Amino acid sequence: MEVHAHSHTPRKKWTHYFWEFLMLFLAVFCGFLAEYQLEHKIEKERAKKYMYDMVENLKYDTTRYNRNLQANMEMGLKLDSFRTAVSAAVKGKIEGNLLYDLWMKCGNFNSVVFNRTAITQLKNSGSFRLIKSDVLSSSISDYYERKITACEEQEDKLRNINQMLTSSSARFFDYEPFDALLRTENEFGKPLPDSINERMKNVLNSNPPLALMNTNPADLKLLYNEIAMKEQAMKEYNSFLRWAKGTADILMIQIKEEYHMK
Repeated sequence: MEVHAHSHTPRKKWTHYFWEFLMLFLAVFCGFLAEYQLEHKIEKERAKKYMYDMVENLKYDTTRYNRNLQANMEMGLKLDSFRTAVSAAVKGKIEGNLLYDLWMKCGNFNSVVFNRTAITQLKNSGSFRLIKSDVLSSSISDYYERKITACEEQEDKLRNINQMLTSSSARFFDYEPFDALLRTENEFGKPLPDSINERMKNVLNSNPPLALMNTNPADLKLLYNEIAMKEQAMKEYNSFLRWAKGTADILMIQIKEEYHMK
């Protein structure tokens, strides 16, 4: 009978398994670290892109602040003159052409349309958490949720007062002398023989002077009050715009410092 010898495989020591486990653990752990670092880098770059866009939005807002504040301050001077002229009319000194001129110039105001593109994308994508600085995130929220909201609420107040003044003015000022403007301005893009301003001047320099439809002193006093209300509301609106502009300027500096922008 043949006897077959069985091959003998020596058992691995426990240290062998330990090192295999350790190498596998290190490989997985290093892969995790690499993925974490990559994700962290991507999020950091994404946050910086959002902040770059926000700075551009703030630059746009600042441009609008400067432009509209200047225009509103000029409008405020015209409103002051308009109020003075109406006050004189209450006392019987009616300068028709001057009143019509100021009425035509004081019928509107300039408002800031804010650029919210970056903050909207930041919130809608759930990426506001990418802003790691609590101070910066608070400053951003303060600007968009407090300062801008306050400006827009004041703008609504001014718009309502302006609409009230527009309605009241229709009882005093006759648009019929300006009918020629309506007839010639209904086709856009075509050259005109003279400018709108020139034709407006011709009407306003007419002789005899333009007449008010209502010269009752009590009614004129109400018109005076509405002009004064608009002037005051515009000054308040301008104050809110300056307040928000100062915040926007500081916020741009904070963002640039936090994300090392030039």
